[in-house]
Amino acid sequence: MSTPVAVTNCYVIEKAIKELIEAGNTPQMVFKAVDIQKDLQTITHPSFTVAIIKGDFEPEGMDKITESVEVVVTLIVKNLANEEQRRMMIHPMVSYVVQKLHHNDLGLQMEPLTVSGWNDVSTEEHLGIALTLFEIKFKTQFTVTPDSAVETLRDLLSISSTFKSPTPDFETLSEATVITKEVNNVTDT
Repeated sequence: MSTPVAVTNCYVIEKAIKELIEAGNTPQMVFKAVDIQKDLQTITHPSFTVAIIKGDFEPEGMDKITESVEVVVTLIVKNLANEEQRRMMIHPMVSYVVQKLHHNDLGLQMEPLTVSGWNDVSTEEHLGIALTLFEIKFKTQFTVTPDSAVETLRDLLSISSTFKSPTPDFETLSEATVITKEVNNVTDT
């Protein structure tokens, strides 16, 4: 079993979902387009889009931040016959996607995706051009830890600033030093 990949940002999750769905096409379930996007821009149908559209942060001290996100998968089908035919196509797609993604951690260091619901988001405009759109929502969370550059900044002992006048002499107007950590010098005896 391989080591889970760290989630450094939401795109890592979006990309993993896209790759899973692209690799999972079967004769019974084929998406002609699989994209990372929020808005309807695909031309071929049936289509699958994924986007993380909402997130919340919960700091855990100075070392970690837990990010909880909402993942939205949009399924798009087109059938000129009628809406019943489109619904006959899209409901099995919803079931397929939920089965593929629910309780799946995608091989990433995150909580497994949890399905939270689906919604028919077809507008009159969509129906007028023979499209049906359903959104499926999933939730997950992951922990972000500061990278080494940020960690290095946290090890600063002090920060100093000096404000000088704009005159040609550049007279010092103010100086300040903030001590961020106490340092005890230990000498070998």
